[in-house]
Amino acid sequence: MRNVAAGFIEAEGFVPIFDAVDAMVKATEVEVTGVVRLGGGIVAVAVRGDLATVEEAVDVGEEVARAKTGRSVKSIVFASPCEAVRALNAEPRLLGN
Repeated sequence: MRNVAAGFIEAEGFVPIFDAVDAMVKATEVEVTGVVRLGGGIVAVAVRGDLATVEEAVDVGEEVARAKTGRSVKSIVFASPCEAVRALNAEPRLLGN
């Protein structure tokens, strides 16, 4: 099986995340696997694809979300995710409420 990178971005509110998703899919060939509310107003998006694509998408998404919210935006990319991270990336609703 081909190794697929996993990426996550979290920001305050749906609007910055939706704006980030729009920018990511327009700029790259990344696959968005889901958006989930984490609580406390924090919303996350999960993406997957080859490593270079995920890194580029997360950079674009983080920049767009930060510009929209003006607040802290966090992200992480897993180049070679373990089985548990792959499962969370495939079903991000497992993260939130």
